[in-house]
Amino acid sequence: MTGNTSKSRAVFLAALMVFSVFAGTVAFTGSAAAANADYAGGAVHYDNDSTADTNYVIEVPFESGNLNSDHLSANNFTLLDDDDNVSTKIDYEKSVVSSNGNTVYLNTSGNAIQSNDLEIELSSDVSDQSGGETISVAFAAESYNTSELTRDRNVYQGTTVAIYNASTPPETFEIEGDDTDFFQSYSSGDNSEVFYVDTGNLETDTYDFNGLSNFTVRDLGLSVTIDDLNVTQDDDIEGTVSAKDSGRDVTIELIDDAGDGDTVATLTPTIGGQGEVDFTFDANNYETGDYTVLVTDNASAVETESSTISISEADNEADFVDNTVSEQRGDIAEIQLDLQDSDYATVTVGAVDGSEGVVANATVEDEDGDGQVTLYLNTYELDANDDQAFAVDSDSDDSVTDQDVSETVDDLIDAGDYELEVVAGQTPAASTSSGADGVGTLVLEERSTESIQMWTGSSGELSNPSELEDVTEALDNGEITQSSEIAVGDWAVHQLVASGFEGALDARENEDVTDTFLGLTQNGPIRLTIEEADPGANQDARALNLTNQNVTVIADGENDTYFVLVNTGDVDFEDNGNRVPLPSDDDTELETNFTVVKDDANWDFTPDDQFEDDENSETFATFTAAEPDVSVNEPFDVAAASDQTVSGTSNIAPGTEIDVRVRSDDGVTPSFLKTASPVIQPDGTWSASFDFSEQNVGDTYDIVVQNALIDDVTEDGEVVEAVQTTAPGTTEAPDTTEAPDTTEAPDTTEAPGTTEQPATETPTSTPGFGVVVALTALIAAALLAVRRDN
Repeated sequence: MTGNTSKSRAVFLAALMVFSVFAGTVAFTGSAAAANADYAGGAVHYDNDSTADTNYVIEVPFESGNLNSDHLSANNFTLLDDDDNVSTKIDYEKSVVSSNGNTVYLNTSGNAIQSNDLEIELSSDVSDQSGGETISVAFAAESYNTSELTRDRNVYQGTTVAIYNASTPPETFEIEGDDTDFFQSYSSGDNSEVFYVDTGNLETDTYDFNGLSNFTVRDLGLSVTIDDLNVTQDDDIEGTVSAKDSGRDVTIELIDDAGDGDTVATLTPTIGGQGEVDFTFDANNYETGDYTVLVTDNASAVETESSTISISEADNEADFVDNTVSEQRGDIAEIQLDLQDSDYATVTVGAVDGSEGVVANATVEDEDGDGQVTLYLNTYELDANDDQAFAVDSDSDDSVTDQDVSETVDDLIDAGDYELEVVAGQTPAASTSSGADGVGTLVLEERSTESIQMWTGSSGELSNPSELEDVTEALDNGEITQSSEIAVGDWAVHQLVASGFEGALDARENEDVTDTFLGLTQNGPIRLTIEEADPGANQDARALNLTNQNVTVIADGENDTYFVLVNTGDVDFEDNGNRVPLPSDDDTELETNFTVVKDDANWDFTPDDQFEDDENSETFATFTAAEPDVSVNEPFDVAAASDQTVSGTSNIAPGTEIDVRVRSDDGVTPSFLKTASPVIQPDGTWSASFDFSEQNVGDTYDIVVQNALIDDVTEDGEVVEAVQTTAPGTTEAPDTTEAPDTTEAPDTTEAPGTTEQPATETPTSTPGFGVVVALTALIAAALLAVRRDN
């Protein structure tokens, strides 16, 4: 809501004008005498030397008096700003008294005191009032010598303008409005060289100043908008100051409307280039009650005030979205929180009396203010008092501001039920007088290894997997398919389903966990080996050397699934200290063993009651590292027509692209070369289509299939004449060399490599036998029938 500028539209000039011939400012010396000065009114703070450096003074005129320099002290002239003593802003040694002792000029060290709340307390030593008096001082943001009134000027409405005369003032000074009926004629007064005009009492218009210049009074448009007039102590008071000008310094005050209306907070920003500036006050710093925001434009002292803002006590609450959180021990538990009227919540895991063997606390901040925070507890990290146990998503707007594990476990936390508490604020529930806002239970179950399934993946299409999306897209596109036969050079993809390792791998936040996974197999609770399944009699099985150069591990931690991809083209056996490549010209039977080590002293991933003493948990999978193979289906011959298909099968992973070339043999005229790049399909087949309509029957050629994993596969073929089979319900085409004597068409010559179709089946064609050839045969049959009828 916007507060309107406090100003009157009265047509009369409320400013007091007092002129005097300024005879000098020679200060008297000597002892002070009783002043009994009669204050004349119209004290003003202005710049009386605007043609040079600023020289701000406060002029205090008296009708009569006997003042001298001995009266110039904070004891006699006490300067107040909004009732605060600011006399230190006056340099009394540089302040002067006029020669007639009736005018005082208090020097403010050349600086303007930009305030509409200036007052001066006059002691009884200088005032003729019994006990002294307090006078108001107008602040003139703009000051002009009458000799400077030679050009037109603009001034924002509400600005007080001081006009002073350094030499002989005119007897009268007239101000007249252009479009309004305003007119005022002033005469000079005694003991003052300055008068001021409060433009807050003028309408927006252009005014003639005594025929010397025109002053156009404009609306600054200073306003303040408060986003929410009803806030709690957990909220911020937010708003925007706007004006029709930019680059202006403003003072923003939060005023306590209760009691004496004290200023409880002050901001001093600058209005930006778009004529706006935002501000924030933290309501938590103030008592409940009503407040307003007062904005002052420093240069003009124009003010605007907001509507009333009410601060109430926050009804802080926090609770669990689900009171029961279930997970396997070692995994990462997801704890969802609901916050009300609070930016913070503190969660405690474990009974605070220590009866459950673990106590951990975390404070979260709801930075985006949506009242929802998802906190993750890594149950693998509860064995150390550090800052690793709790986290939020890295891309979350929320944060963990504090955490500790005050009572730790010796190894992996046991399965069981653990208390959960949450309270609004930054202090654990056990340390508050009111206790927890919400309670719940963390249920940790035993971990398990469910299965290992084997898949084959195209190393060409899935060249550098680094995130889960790479794997899921390959699965969706049929570039990873389930198979226990993996061509050497492809990925041997192990789909491992095992709970309890999400925390150790930090698999909630990370998807490529290769280094962490391999590290755990070297010095941790798991082992992964791939070795010969059938090494032969009296032979030790050789194991593959698995490193981050030939293994990639992609985690789907939320679903306890890990894809262990082994590049069979880069892996080799460890053979008595030597490296022996995995054979690509023979089939090798391999066995994968995923082992969870039973070692209660360090990890305790296998509880005592699950396995016998010293028995590890092992899960196996077998697969064949096969010689890569691509074959071409017979017949290798094609017809002299378009859309001729060359097809085949392969054990290379689906999604792999192969190159197929059909090149004419030497002596074939015209020679030809046809190429295609088919992709191996999920069922292991491939096919390529070629146009042989320009080739001659009898042309011979080579079919060559190429891929990086295989040696070239070559087959010989020949272009043959297209032959059709009989279409149901039609007369079979006769031998065109001789018309038959009967109505029945003779059998046509069967195309090489094809079988004759039964009369009840849909018409098909031999390789290359297309729609055009079929139509030609039907037309020929019709013409033959006409000829026979004749």
